[in-house]
Amino acid sequence: MLILARGDGRAFTALDGSSILEGLPFPVVVFADKANAKYFEKVDTEIVRWSNKDDVHQRALRRHAEHGVFAVATLDEQMVDLAAVLRKEMGIGGAHPEHSQRFRNKVVMKEALRAAGVRVPEHTSCADRAAVEALLAKYQRLAIKPVDGQGSRDVSFVQTQQEVEHWYSQTQAPNGFEAEEFIDGVLYHVNAVVRDGKSLVTASAPYLPGMANIDFAAGTPFVSVLLTEGELKARLEAFSDRVVEVLALGNGVTHMECFVTSKGEIVFLEIAARPGGGGIVLMIEGQYGVNYSRALLLLEGGRGDLLPPIQAKTGQTLGLMGFRNSLAGFVKRAATPEMFSESWIRHVKIDLKPGQFLPPAAHCTDFTGLLVFSSADHAEFDVRRVSLYERFYSSLEVQGL
Repeated sequence: MLILARGDGRAFTALDGSSILEGLPFPVVVFADKANAKYFEKVDTEIVRWSNKDDVHQRALRRHAEHGVFAVATLDEQMVDLAAVLRKEMGIGGAHPEHSQRFRNKVVMKEALRAAGVRVPEHTSCADRAAVEALLAKYQRLAIKPVDGQGSRDVSFVQTQQEVEHWYSQTQAPNGFEAEEFIDGVLYHVNAVVRDGKSLVTASAPYLPGMANIDFAAGTPFVSVLLTEGELKARLEAFSDRVVEVLALGNGVTHMECFVTSKGEIVFLEIAARPGGGGIVLMIEGQYGVNYSRALLLLEGGRGDLLPPIQAKTGQTLGLMGFRNSLAGFVKRAATPEMFSESWIRHVKIDLKPGQFLPPAAHCTDFTGLLVFSSADHAEFDVRRVSLYERFYSSLEVQGL
């Protein structure tokens, strides 16, 4: 198996600190950049420059010609397209470009779902400015986003024709964007492990209002806590099953986002055929006993039979909090992992050291620290997250520029 391991190599670490590559029933070769190769020292690793996609492409084909690649996998959204192209060119199984676009292109996925009767926001390509202006006149507020983006990068909101004019004046390639009606509601993420078209486990959770993806520029934390029971959980899981069915995912994992309005309506936002980022995988692993990233590798490798049994924990609710920075400066003082030693804190990652330059968060999961922790219920989760937030920031001192 060829693994395109773009991004932070720690994404290949399970909740217990072990590598998710350990014990895989097939050989792997990992493409990684120089900074992250250290996380893959126990497996065959080839150092690449992700900025040179043509070179990465040719290296992969050369690997296939010399050794035979039977599967291509990635945890990274920006590598999904390349992985699909490689599978097609190598003549191997898994999603090819015509299928992967259902999980990459926001217009393609919404058109397919709308045709099947799934509620999606009304939308249009920004290549048609008149259609965008008509949509704004109808809904009074629009979200404009890249058709194949992630991490809430380059997302804008417009409420007036003047704001539309300004957006077009600042955008060189409007055909790469779509505009959609603004949905007023709470944003949820719904994550499924799918084998042979059926969901084996589905985990759903809200992003707390004001602490969601889009709020990274404000410097608020990224906070989410799993639903463990209730009617909404069942409805979200059924909604996810329908989306998976319509988009025809055979084997893999999904990270879907949808809004729940004040009237209880579920409105699809987008879906990816890869694990969620920002600690979501570890949070779900703590609740259900399955690591979605390892599950993806097993499914891509044709060994879904080795997925662990689902063991939902009772009497506890897993949640996470990722810390984000909004201002640039130099770190004078910071929290350390040893400050978060309670048994109910399941994972601690802090990427701060005195003297370090700290830029503003560039995307929704651009964290300075991450905590995954359990609570008896959502009420206790709220108490604990407030306490942990205060502990983290009382230890942080940043000298502004």
